[in-house]
Amino acid sequence: MLKIKDVINVMEQYAPLENQAEYDNCGLLYGDLNWDYKGVLITLDTSEQVVKEAIEKGANLIIEHHPSIFMPIKKISLNIPKHRAIALAIKNDIAIYSAHTSVDFTEGGLNDKVMDLIGCVEYDTSSGRASDMRVGILKESKTLSQLSDSIKATFNDSHVVTVGDLNKQINKIAVVNGGGGGREGEVIEAINAGADVYISGDFKYNVLRLAKDLGYACIVFGHYESEMPFIKLVKEQLVKGGIGNVCETTCCTNPLN
Repeated sequence: MLKIKDVINVMEQYAPLENQAEYDNCGLLYGDLNWDYKGVLITLDTSEQVVKEAIEKGANLIIEHHPSIFMPIKKISLNIPKHRAIALAIKNDIAIYSAHTSVDFTEGGLNDKVMDLIGCVEYDTSSGRASDMRVGILKESKTLSQLSDSIKATFNDSHVVTVGDLNKQINKIAVVNGGGGGREGEVIEAINAGADVYISGDFKYNVLRLAKDLGYACIVFGHYESEMPFIKLVKEQLVKGGIGNVCETTCCTNPLN
């Protein structure tokens, strides 16, 4: 019979833990590697509802993208939703494994999947632990407006916004899925890489202000929307590795209306 460690071995052959960012907390956050494996539920976030879903589906392993335990926890309070989710998992012997930047950065990982979905035919994966920024060539040149509309449709995100000339022709793009756009240096990095636009989520105002003042283009799409491909991507890897009873969450929804 398969053990929890067998499922994790498949994950870590695909996305080794050494690929994760220094600040991250990927890996087994709770559970016993030698537990018999019953099933796995894949999610972006582990809420109390997600743990209940795992119980209903007979899964004793949750693979999450965003780590339930990120900063050290000094106290556990059942008034805190995340703590309630962890406590419920512990009570029901459900292991929790976080695959965050380990999957973002790995070759063939989430950053690469997002590049594929946007329509890149050629992009750089040569940076080893690969940086969190991918730079690539579009299969078909588009204006900033056309590319923005394409991203809206592909990622089912009606709230995509842009900075820059909507008629600017885009051939080369720089992308960070999820929470890029936090540092002004990222805009400079994208420009230096020869990208016509920087695409990410969670942009800070000062970063967008810099892009505007430089006459540079940015596309801002949702953190949630850009990372939802994680679920199917991990499912594909597990099934390919011979793991059965792999479920996708149905209750991890976008926190934004």
